[in-house]
Amino acid sequence: MTMIVSASEFQRNFGQYKEVAQREPVSVTSNGRESVVLLSASEYREYLKYKNARYAHGGEVTDSFKDDVDVFMGKHGDVLDGLAK
Repeated sequence: MTMIVSASEFQRNFGQYKEVAQREPVSVTSNGRESVVLLSASEYREYLKYKNARYAHGGEVTDSFKDDVDVFMGKHGDVLDGLAK
């Protein structure tokens, strides 16, 4: 699940949302539209692993990579869907 907060609320209570981001992504809105998403460092590293792996196999997709994508999408698919709108 992704927590959604306004930019002004996020600014007033940054420490609180930093802690929340250790457990789940925090989507920050500006003028009612998603602007940025705060992730824990470990979730960001997982994202980078996914992103970099796309180019590491010369176009060949391994079963391990598919499994990593499934795990990543299971955790963050709702965030990515929201950002795609």
